[in-house]
Amino acid sequence: MNANKLKAKDLITIAIFGVVFVVVYMACGLPTGLLVPLYPFCVGIAMIPCGIVWAYLRTKAPKPFAILIQGIIFTVIVFVMGSGWFVAAGILAGAILAEFLARAGGYKSFKWNAAGYAAFAVCFNLGMFAIILIAGDYYRDFCVESGMAEEYMDALVNFVSGPLLLLTSALSAVGAVIGMLLGRVFLKKHFERAGIV
Repeated sequence: MNANKLKAKDLITIAIFGVVFVVVYMACGLPTGLLVPLYPFCVGIAMIPCGIVWAYLRTKAPKPFAILIQGIIFTVIVFVMGSGWFVAAGILAGAILAEFLARAGGYKSFKWNAAGYAAFAVCFNLGMFAIILIAGDYYRDFCVESGMAEEYMDALVNFVSGPLLLLTSALSAVGAVIGMLLGRVFLKKHFERAGIV
């Protein structure tokens, strides 16, 4: 029973690599923001390299609440950095869903962990862009007040559509699965040691 409880070293690992996950996301996600047609695909693109970090954390702390804590760290960082409540809500919802899916596999199933990461990616993507369809003017004004250029925001709000959101959500899930598969290849020994199959 105690083996399944998070220990201090687990929390430190989650905190450190939770921040690494954010850094990798920013490194991949920010460049896509330079072009309006590319920006809606930022989550799907970033989930590929981020998947290696996610996979590593699943091998180092395959225990209850590890994913939720990682998600909370991500949520807090992006919110403090100026992302809206809608982005934070998407990340947190995705972390909760990923936690439940990983738990369904006893935290030792690659398939359930990959499904959880894919669900996280979809929720994250929806948190980023569904607000445009629900309240485009609010989103535009929020971003402009945060320092984004009005012309850029007008172009983005006009560019994002329902079909595009469905496409980017699907690609976010695909990117997440690719990221997990890459993680399993690069971290084969870690997966074997953690007993994740």
